[in-house]
Amino acid sequence: MEISKNGPLSKKFNIIYVEDDEQIRKNFEDIFKEFFKNVYIATDGAKALEKYNDLQKENIRVDAIISDINMPNMNGVSLLKEIRKLNEDIPFYFTTAYSDETYLMESIKLNVTSYFIKPVEIESLLEKVSKDCQKYNQNQIIQNQKNELERYLHAIDNVAIVSKTDLKGNITFANDFFCELAKYSRDELLGQPHNIIRHPDSPKEVFKNLWETIQKGKTWNGKIKNLAKDGSVYYVNSTVIPIFDDLGEEIIEYVGIRFLTTEEEITKREFRKKVIDNIQQSKRKELEYINKIKRLEQEVKKNQKPDLSVYLEQMDNLKRKNGQLKSQVNQYDKQILEYRLKNESLIDSANKKVSESVVILKKIKTENDKLLKDFKELEDEVALKKDVILDLQTRLEERNKRIEDLLDVIKLRDKELKEKR
Repeated sequence: MEISKNGPLSKKFNIIYVEDDEQIRKNFEDIFKEFFKNVYIATDGAKALEKYNDLQKENIRVDAIISDINMPNMNGVSLLKEIRKLNEDIPFYFTTAYSDETYLMESIKLNVTSYFIKPVEIESLLEKVSKDCQKYNQNQIIQNQKNELERYLHAIDNVAIVSKTDLKGNITFANDFFCELAKYSRDELLGQPHNIIRHPDSPKEVFKNLWETIQKGKTWNGKIKNLAKDGSVYYVNSTVIPIFDDLGEEIIEYVGIRFLTTEEEITKREFRKKVIDNIQQSKRKELEYINKIKRLEQEVKKNQKPDLSVYLEQMDNLKRKNGQLKSQVNQYDKQILEYRLKNESLIDSANKKVSESVVILKKIKTENDKLLKDFKELEDEVALKKDVILDLQTRLEERNKRIEDLLDVIKLRDKELKEKR
């Protein structure tokens, strides 16, 4: 994308830019002002939220918010959370020097539009903001048109026969005038096919043409003969309008607006038509005047002699900003290289320590295995010596017993000898 003030942004959009770093804020503020209609600056999330609310009170549209994450008072994630309470769809972008997974996951849950890691590629950021703002504004226009249609329907609800149907033609809404003429209660009508009030004399070709027209997304107009529940007949001039979804792509329902064809109703309808025509004509004239003013302004600008000094000054400013941004990028690259070398050194040191530890562990294991083996041999030797000792003790006890027996015999013999004397 080639950055140009006459490019896709065309100074149509208003943004809020939130950044607490003064140098970065100044650099990007100067660039943004070249491409956006208005750039509102805030130094933290709290000030940005206050600015957003003030702009809403002044009916000034905000098309996008670009914010840092780590800021005092209120960080970027908290700001996004508060903004989403007020507006679920406004494009919101984070620019940050960190890729913290916690921030990232919480941002995704809050429907952040995009996430840019510093140093930011300004062209990518501007291209993304341009596309998202255009889509956001288109959705706003579609929603405003739907709201305007709802206001029109509400305005004619009391003077016209109004109904809504789903894509199959089943009635989902019927106003009081519709129920009154058809002689059905609202409960009797809801969920029923619209042909519940069709007169049997009505040509099938009329309704075939009606469905073919509205299913193509076009409005159908025609006169229809209807049959009320009590058998009475009434004629209506009918307009059936397809209603699209928020993206303007898919038809979601059909709205029918009808007027009785009695003389009194025709007179009223013609009067209302004149009023509407006058309003539309006034709007067309207003639009013509606005376009004429814009053309005159463009002609005045064309007739003015270009001031080359201004262009040269702008070029110098852009070159200076570009140099500052390149310097910032080089500084970041240098820091990244230092971190990388430091990490590689730490990794090498850690690997060396791990290798040394493995060698020591192997040596300890070998010594331990030898000690276990020696201990087992000692255990076996001790067990064997215990058996020998037990055997010797048994033999000693037996000898002692024999000695005692012999002593008893000797004593007995001595006693006998003494008695004989």
